Amino acid sequence: MGVSDESAILSKWLVREGDRVRKGQPVFSLETDKATFQHEAETDGFLVRILTGEGEEAAVGSPVGIISDTGEFDEAELKALLKEATETGNKTQAHIQAETNGHEKETDQDEIQNRFSAQVMQNTGRKISPRARKTADELGVDLSTIRTGSGPCGRILEHDVLNAVHNEAGRKKNGIYSGRPLTVADRVNIRSADDRNPGLTGFVSKMFDARNVLAECTPQNKLMLGMVICHELARLLVKTPELNARRHGDRIYEYNSVHLRLNVETSFGTLKPVIRCAEAYTAEELALLMHNATERCKRFTSKPQEFQGGTFTVVDLSGYGVDSFTPELTPPELCSLGIGAVTMQTRLNERGGIEAYPAIRLTLAYDRAGIDSLRAAKILNELALQLEKDKTKH
Repeated sequence: MGVSDESAILSKWLVREGDRVRKGQPVFSLETDKATFQHEAETDGFLVRILTGEGEEAAVGSPVGIISDTGEFDEAELKALLKEATETGNKTQAHIQAETNGHEKETDQDEIQNRFSAQVMQNTGRKISPRARKTADELGVDLSTIRTGSGPCGRILEHDVLNAVHNEAGRKKNGIYSGRPLTVADRVNIRSADDRNPGLTGFVSKMFDARNVLAECTPQNKLMLGMVICHELARLLVKTPELNARRHGDRIYEYNSVHLRLNVETSFGTLKPVIRCAEAYTAEELALLMHNATERCKRFTSKPQEFQGGTFTVVDLSGYGVDSFTPELTPPELCSLGIGAVTMQTRLNERGGIEAYPAIRLTLAYDRAGIDSLRAAKILNELALQLEKDKTKH
């Protein structure tokens, strides 16, 4: 099995109980998420007992059947052999985990995050499967809230992570509002997606009057356009958790804290640090956190945990002179906001004349499997209205 596999489906037995088998003879078929293959007998003998039936799932390292050198046996001997096989399976599972945690190779940013999580679990003496670790990173689940796993030797599996999210205590500890299933409308949106656009990503765009935002950016407070917009965005997302969310499988997980993911250009590509609990800071405090995170990325001094647990992504290209673009999503997050550069636009004023004003275009990319276009447009309009308000009057 691959190091990321937790289990497989035993799809078919190719021999029956009591049949004689030869070493190297295929005895059953396995199905994983990635492939189907046959398992060969490791010795000559007789298949005396089938432990896992066809269509049943078997964990990695667990016994699925017993081959004896003779066709005759007693129950006491069989029970002793089962106990020995189970202990061996547990040791195999532990060995697989040790190999996974110790596997060193050149890796991308996602793998760095996974390795960090593995190291945390290793330091606490606990074992966690790669798939469970990936799911925990996707949902922002604190693995310390899971006391023990359901796998061999207490290994934490993927469904242990999901169970921690679904129960009341897990939602409270992990800051998750709900694990609501996809609605009928969501599923229809998926099925009706254009085959030429399989990414299931929708876009809405809005241009707003940026005069008040520009007025907030002074040499004294050192605020920049993107920082002011991020501050207002974080305050809005707390009130609209359906956008501050992640999709895992067929469920949507909404969060009561905004973990804002940035996009930072470095000499070796783009890094995406996360500002946790962005709604808790003033504009000046958030600006400082964003500045420091950006500098750490450019100096490559960021820690792996700084890239974990984002719930909403912001792509700010205002400093590049790009006034309109479509931002990419960062799965499993549902939304990403693109901030364009300031441009001069014209409109009719109250006297019937034409006036020029500075404007910024915002583009919201959203996962169509979790958010519909009407909801996305409504929230983007609300953000634009908040940014256009004159804060000096409050």
